[in-house]
Amino acid sequence: MRAARVLMLCVCAVLMGGMSAQSFRPDIPVAWDNQQVRSFDLPLAQRDRSPHYLSSSEYYALKVRPIYRTYPVYAPGMEPPGYMATLRQKDPEIVFDPSRLKTREDWIRAGEAVFDAPALPGLPVPPDGLTFPPGTVMPTTRDGVIPSRRYVIRQKGVVLVESAGGSCAQCHSRVLAGSIVKGAPSDVPFEQNLVALNRQRGLGPATAARLNNIEWLLSGAPWITPREAFDKAFSVDDWIRRHSAIPAGVQERQGTGPTHPVRIPSLIGIEDIRYLDATGRDRHRSIGDLMRYAIVNYGLDVIAHYGDFQPAQTQSFFAEEGTRFSDEQLYALALYIYSLQPPPNPNPFDDRARRGQHIFQQQGCASCHTPPLYTNNKLTPATGFQVPEDLRATDDIMDISVDTDPGLALETRRGTGFYKVPSLRGVWYRNALGHGGQADTLEEWLDPTRLQQSYVPKGFHLATGPIRGHEFGLGLPPQDKQALIAFLKTL
Repeated sequence: MRAARVLMLCVCAVLMGGMSAQSFRPDIPVAWDNQQVRSFDLPLAQRDRSPHYLSSSEYYALKVRPIYRTYPVYAPGMEPPGYMATLRQKDPEIVFDPSRLKTREDWIRAGEAVFDAPALPGLPVPPDGLTFPPGTVMPTTRDGVIPSRRYVIRQKGVVLVESAGGSCAQCHSRVLAGSIVKGAPSDVPFEQNLVALNRQRGLGPATAARLNNIEWLLSGAPWITPREAFDKAFSVDDWIRRHSAIPAGVQERQGTGPTHPVRIPSLIGIEDIRYLDATGRDRHRSIGDLMRYAIVNYGLDVIAHYGDFQPAQTQSFFAEEGTRFSDEQLYALALYIYSLQPPPNPNPFDDRARRGQHIFQQQGCASCHTPPLYTNNKLTPATGFQVPEDLRATDDIMDISVDTDPGLALETRRGTGFYKVPSLRGVWYRNALGHGGQADTLEEWLDPTRLQQSYVPKGFHLATGPIRGHEFGLGLPPQDKQALIAFLKTL
């Protein structure tokens, strides 16, 4: 009798578990809610230039862009036999349909499709297959897949397969031990590849004008540098020099600039991080804020008004004209990003790492890089920035600066006057340390010679000079420093 009752309870539990899996009802927030948008951004260092975006009614009047199935791109000569011919016979396939998403896992898988989906249509693949300009660097998996590219089929009857970019995956996929790690910062030197592409196209006067206009759209801030001065200072040779200096893991994204590029962050574990962007520009209070962050970074910040300045006069920028994501697509994308897990860590937590953990605590590193997140989730003011009193009442702000170069925080369209305290989790699989990726490794960051005026950084740099930033750990004896690095690589 008891055995029968236990069996019945087990069956009920299985049935109820199956029912609960099928009855996931997502609580999808309104992504572009006017009130939430107003409190989402920190104000810029120059407050009257803080961005004003499209209103909710203007945003939701845009057409929802479909999410098509995407396919891997292979390095030249590494495609499976007949791969391109097979793709050319396929019909376009829209893969995001919220009515078919029944479980949380369904939503997460659909979010991965959004993560991979290019926002820009891209260019048709030539008849002879995909090629890259000389000098292009494209890390590939052991099977030859290029993670920063996807093929998309949008149209039947003409050239069906296009190589498109502009997806989350383009900047947040990395090849590690021959496999793709989604959410990790890309290991593609995008800016150096851009130089190779424009060299192939030719660098005449028309190219110079085009590049100058693109630079202004991306980084123009007339309240810091008027357009006339910006144009006068521009030259193709200088453009090549600046972009050639930006390594993998660092990027000139919109609102920054080639003299103040930013390190591409890891998205793994981002659910616990309370400020987004190196300058803490966007608050992360809920899944709705991550959805808003995706909207802004897909181009709404480029068409926003910064006082009387609007970088681009259009309905959308890094996306097909006049389109947007649906709230369902954004919610699925955010769920997927929250679900990302770090790759297996090959660094052992051995006796040396344990000693490094003790040094980490002893040196007071944990006051800012607090376990288990290895960040205190606070903002630190850039040197020379006076913290507004109203922000002290609403945000987690430290009372100290650590002599980080203030350029990004004070001289760009993403400049809030602050830097966020970054998390050290996953530092073992990342390069480009510091907000602009000036140090390439932990060893370089903890090398005291980086403070010398004659120092040549191994990461991003335009000239010799010190890598500014906190000096904690620089004075440790070599063995203690090695132990500390061993511990950090286990995080």
